Amino acid sequence: MVKAGEPGRKPRRGAHVKLSDVAKKVGVSPITISRALRNPEIVSEDLREVILRTVEEMGYIPNLAARALAGRHNGIVGVITPALHQYGFTGLMVGIEDRFRNTEFTVQYSSTLHHVEGEAGLLKSFLTQKPAGVIIAGAESYRNLLSLIDSAACPIAHITDLSQEPQSLVVGLDHYTAGAEPTRFLLSRGYRKIAFMGRGADVRSRRRIEGYEAVMREAGCFDPDLVIGGDAASRTGLGRELFSRLLERVPEIDAVFAQSDELALGVLIECKERGIRVPENIGICGFNDLEFSPFVEPSLTSVHIPRYDIGYRVADMLLRAIREEPLDEDKADLGFTIIPRGSTR
Repeated sequence: MVKAGEPGRKPRRGAHVKLSDVAKKVGVSPITISRALRNPEIVSEDLREVILRTVEEMGYIPNLAARALAGRHNGIVGVITPALHQYGFTGLMVGIEDRFRNTEFTVQYSSTLHHVEGEAGLLKSFLTQKPAGVIIAGAESYRNLLSLIDSAACPIAHITDLSQEPQSLVVGLDHYTAGAEPTRFLLSRGYRKIAFMGRGADVRSRRRIEGYEAVMREAGCFDPDLVIGGDAASRTGLGRELFSRLLERVPEIDAVFAQSDELALGVLIECKERGIRVPENIGICGFNDLEFSPFVEPSLTSVHIPRYDIGYRVADMLLRAIREEPLDEDKADLGFTIIPRGSTR
């Protein structure tokens, strides 16, 4: 049997390929290769193409650990989120990716799956790797994070409810207002028995519940039986289930403010099944303004969150902080927009 290193065995592509091997093949110094890989814009376009082609052909893989030891960071930007698997995060992710595209940084993601106890552990894990920076995209609590943030050797940016602790490198919105204003909108359209549908499992949802309740109390319409939440594999299926339970509790319900468009779609489907007219008998308002919302029948009134802009802006803030460039602002409220459609009067 031929062993590794013996004559007759062809080495695997990329096996033990070093930076110096790539440099020798291209005919430049190893430091030129290193700089070109970190900052492609510093070399000519022709040389950049040769280097990238040679790296691909030889299968060279940069050693991020060695890069971190040799420099201030490993070239990675970590993103910690509670909901990588949910549709709503996609827009944030595209915005983040677009801002870091064509830079020297690579983005890595990690999800807590809404387990608050995992937030500090994930942040510690990223920080031990000497990242260029970290984005915390929706922490439930900063109680166990602030000491880590204060002692971090890299900048850390945040997507938050604006009531939360971080005061710099912050992009987000006021979720209390994002609960209050859609409720006022439904009241203005003549609805009175307005249900709030959502779990309240995270700080953002709880703030929206608080905003909804305050406006309903102000209007003399609040009833705790109108607030409902639950869990299910299908959020659309959950919307149908929760709406059925609401009808049993409060048969005269005349509107639903659902905390996702998937839940709102479930309400709409259940209404069609029961012959309940939308928007005449029941008004429906969703949240997140997902891609399908304008195309269902009737089209779905929803609360539009500028998720792409939030992702892009927080990535831009972090990138400028990493590069030690001046910031126009270090805390931004990007707000929301209520999009009226056919599911409300």
